[in-house]
Amino acid sequence: METRFNAFEILQIAEKIERNGAKFYLRAAELFDEAELRDTYHKLAAWKARHEKILAQRRRRFSEKTGEFGTFDPDNYVLSNPQVMAGLAVFATKPDSLKGSQGSQGRQEIFQDAIRRAKEAVVFYRGLKDSARDPASEETIDKIINEEERHIRLLAEQLGRQ
Repeated sequence: METRFNAFEILQIAEKIERNGAKFYLRAAELFDEAELRDTYHKLAAWKARHEKILAQRRRRFSEKTGEFGTFDPDNYVLSNPQVMAGLAVFATKPDSLKGSQGSQGRQEIFQDAIRRAKEAVVFYRGLKDSARDPASEETIDKIINEEERHIRLLAEQLGRQ
């Protein structure tokens, strides 16, 4: 049986990915004694949390406009729990892998890692597009990809300022 996600479910997946990202960056911040590095991770966590709220608002508006919600199919665990898909995306690694063996990570490495993770999200969403149920679902994914690509550009700008 092929699993196809509607726009509501795709937004649920995206929200969970952003939530996972915020938690990841908050846990990563705890690993560092240096205030500047902790602050950088806290800013990345706040950014992810804001994006999660935006996606949640978009999902609510979509439901109000279309009357469409998630699908419950007792024979299809993934379709009934689209957040499971988010576990396949970025932020699946533990933040303690960031500190490195020497604890020598700086802001440059933080932004490089954030850019890499955002690029991984784009790859994930492009793959998820194959499981979109309809044109509205594909359009939702395209918007999310555009937002992730914008994030990459903003992170790259921050990296260039260092």
